[in-house]
Amino acid sequence: MKLPRKPRCSILAMFTVLAASIPMAASALSGAIFTTTDDGGIVNENVRYTSKLEVYLDGGPRMNAPATAAALPDGNYYFQVTDPSGKDLLSRDHISCREIKIENGVIIEYLGASGLNFVKKQGSWQAVSCTQYPTNGNKTMAVHEFNPDIDHGGPPLYAMVIQLYPYDDTPNKGGVYKAWITPVDAYDPVNDFDNSGGMGAANQPNQEGYQAGNFHGFIPRYAKTDNFKVKEKKPQFGIIAVRNYHDANLNCRLDLGEKFIWQWEYGIEDGLGVRNADSTNDESGGDPSTILLKEALGQLNDTWILDHFRWTEAKDKNLNSDYFTTSGYVHAYQPFTSLNSGPEDPNLWDGNDVNDYIARFTMIMPCPDLFDDGLSPQTANEFSSFIAADLGVVASTNSDPQITLTLGQVGFADIDVTKIFDTNGNGMQDQGEVGLANWPVRLTYAPSLLESNGGPIPDTIGSVATPVLYQELVDRFGLTSDPLLVAGIANRVTDNEGKLTFQVLLPNGYGDAPLTQYPTDNYRIEEATAAGWIATSTVMVDFDVRSEASGSDGRLTPIMGNAYLDDSNTPFSSVDFTNICFNEVSFGTKGYWHNKNGLGEMMTDFITSYINTLEPYDSETSYFGKGDEPFDGMFTNGDPVAAAYQNDSISAGVSAGAGTPKAEVSHFLIDSNGGGDPKEQLAQQLLAFLFNIEYRLDGDAMVMLPSGGTMSTADIVAAAITAWQGANAADQDHYKTLLDTFNNMKVADGNGVKFVPSDPEHCPPLPNGFE
Repeated sequence: MKLPRKPRCSILAMFTVLAASIPMAASALSGAIFTTTDDGGIVNENVRYTSKLEVYLDGGPRMNAPATAAALPDGNYYFQVTDPSGKDLLSRDHISCREIKIENGVIIEYLGASGLNFVKKQGSWQAVSCTQYPTNGNKTMAVHEFNPDIDHGGPPLYAMVIQLYPYDDTPNKGGVYKAWITPVDAYDPVNDFDNSGGMGAANQPNQEGYQAGNFHGFIPRYAKTDNFKVKEKKPQFGIIAVRNYHDANLNCRLDLGEKFIWQWEYGIEDGLGVRNADSTNDESGGDPSTILLKEALGQLNDTWILDHFRWTEAKDKNLNSDYFTTSGYVHAYQPFTSLNSGPEDPNLWDGNDVNDYIARFTMIMPCPDLFDDGLSPQTANEFSSFIAADLGVVASTNSDPQITLTLGQVGFADIDVTKIFDTNGNGMQDQGEVGLANWPVRLTYAPSLLESNGGPIPDTIGSVATPVLYQELVDRFGLTSDPLLVAGIANRVTDNEGKLTFQVLLPNGYGDAPLTQYPTDNYRIEEATAAGWIATSTVMVDFDVRSEASGSDGRLTPIMGNAYLDDSNTPFSSVDFTNICFNEVSFGTKGYWHNKNGLGEMMTDFITSYINTLEPYDSETSYFGKGDEPFDGMFTNGDPVAAAYQNDSISAGVSAGAGTPKAEVSHFLIDSNGGGDPKEQLAQQLLAFLFNIEYRLDGDAMVMLPSGGTMSTADIVAAAITAWQGANAADQDHYKTLLDTFNNMKVADGNGVKFVPSDPEHCPPLPNGFE
């Protein structure tokens, strides 16, 4: 625990405070410590260490000695590393990360593992586990390894040894260091470790309120020390910097105003298979992300693989991602500044000097190398392998990177298409409406993007025309169509659910530019048409794709392609194409339903359970001249209704129908209407229309109106009854005329009633493609 600072006091008062906090104040700390190897196999291995990482602390007895030999008292202890004089604190982590427990004279527990070590990284203090420590670049290594002591590691003692690293290089020319240990209760925290670590000045004796001879909180009287020597050569590294920038204008080079992207994930696999994986830094301080190649200096002449990836939710790494690499090239490392206060300086990578580009790579797309001066980067969809030595990476002790791998990224958009059988014709997918499979849909690329117009995209992409590129797109994005693009057009068909997704590979709108600067050309998605099918919504959508990075300043991953309706800021990510089809059927006139054939089709139950429930027929009216309601074949007094009028053409053989609802209905349908109620003709046409719906359409259906548009037969019936119930003669005449028109429509006349079937399988054939 930390000892609180006390004001100037008497010697007696000071002694009382120390005696209370340091139980062993009456005598020096007994026992001893030793430096050893990672398994405790050799005690005082103080002249053979070749690396600071090899030095471990052993608080127990010597090799083959009894457990009580040179044992430290039981309790919790702190440890530290200094130069031989103790003046310079070399330990790099916080004191809380350097706590151990001793029991029965041996180290049994590392208590610092649960703490946090605050280190300065990327310009700010960050909390990292006490068991990890950042090294050069973005790498983090495990520290304070805690291993069993080979001599006393088993029962009953379970002794352990603890790694002393991390600590700075000693200023001693002979490579000598001093290891310290002190009880936690004896730790005197004046000038406590300040998180920045390393090379701190020792506390001077006789400071106010503290014990004289304090060395960074360790008082020699209550501490044990052991000197050790490390003959370590200066580490050598090969360092590569990685940068990702947003190639918003799709020209495959860093331009003024284009921004470096942070938090881009990458990995490098060297000749040993070692993967150095991390994310690009916030470069506001002017430093790029760096990859330390210490592990593989012997493999600098082997082929290395750069795997740069940034995937998004529900996307697979390096497959189906939402970005595309426009360029990848290598240039001499140069720091830069002003990332936050102003635009980047593109002159460092403008291609005007041969040193700007150390190496170029053979790549395929999306940006062709249109220059022949050897300076501009050769670009492609994927930057992958390289030989570090060929790029100028050598063993070095310089902390700056030697080369920079600069990668340009652009986002592309996924546009979801759904083809819907729109049974009610309202232009949207309602519950129960199904998708249409195998419907042709096509995407037409913006003309300025095609190679034929000087753009980056081959007009045709397929296994024959562009086999390498085609395979790359298939492998990377899971695309399966062949060809993927023909003359700038991607022809596809919907799947079994009526769906498909177009992956629009490149933007035709450029990031932060105002709308007035967007290209005038656009992408287009459209559906095919076919006879017998009618669209109930749009059949064509024009849109733009803009590449945009996340974050308020456009510097954060992911880079996404976002689509907008053409020349607008209206987001666009999906389109529904809705269609209905029509079959044709002939309706009979009202006269048909009183003749021999019509009467034979009528079913008694349909009349009594449905027709008789409708208001025009459920009670007596002024216009029913040959009988009374309801239509049951009987007069009110029970007398049967005659089969038909005397002037009817029904043969004598039908006279047996007398006394049935069929005869009564037939009389009403052919009533001359002389002197009758003016609503009689509407009721007559409606009755024939009801029979046509039941016996020609098999029930309610969506029909095409003679004047255009669609309406369900149920809605037509309801509107006609409403007109019948009202007093507006114009409405009654309108629906009488409409129903009369339907009742006389026949396929033989080339004017059948067009209706939407309930199942698209009953529709006309699908279109074969685009004409």
